[in-house]
Amino acid sequence: GVDTPTDNDGYYPEGTVSGHLYSESNGNGIQDAGEPDLAGVDVVVTDVYGVEQTVTTDANGNWTATVPAGATTADVDDTTLPAGVTQTEGTDPTTVTAVAGVDTATDVDGYYPEGTVSGHLYSDSNGNGMQDAGEPDLANIDVVVTDVYGNTQTVATDANGDWIATVPAGSTTANVDENDPDYPVGVTQTEGTDPTTVTAVAGVDTAT
Repeated sequence: GVDTPTDNDGYYPEGTVSGHLYSESNGNGIQDAGEPDLAGVDVVVTDVYGVEQTVTTDANGNWTATVPAGATTADVDDTTLPAGVTQTEGTDPTTVTAVAGVDTATDVDGYYPEGTVSGHLYSDSNGNGMQDAGEPDLANIDVVVTDVYGNTQTVATDANGDWIATVPAGSTTANVDENDPDYPVGVTQTEGTDPTTVTAVAGVDTAT
């Protein structure tokens, strides 16, 4: 003679968000044939309600997360990326609107392995091939740096005679600009070689 309720059934609209990570070889901002995917990189996904989850890229560099419909942010965990990379494609973090029942792509994130090369210039007052106490550093001297892809940049020595340049990993040449107005007149090189070629390594500084 009575009604017996069962329960209330609530249903939550969900969708997925996804993305892709890869390693750049030439720094042109797109994934060319042969450029490897990045596996094992963590991505922190925050849903519209502020709930976080961490997903990891698979062997193909892809990741996906199930989230409620609404604004969703994906943030690559930089500590899980290879050392010495710079992002050349995509944005991080990325915010998209997840839609119930479908997959919403965030973006494609490309990372370029970079390192630095550096050197030092000084005036060898006694010509013995080493910098002795009191021998001055050479400031404001231009050095032309050519990277593995043939791109050039010019950097100048600081007050301590030091210079540094950020370059892609690979064979790199540094050439002191002897036509620089601040380059000393009538000098002979007593230490080092010019130009100098070294192999830049991602994530570290390589001295020339």
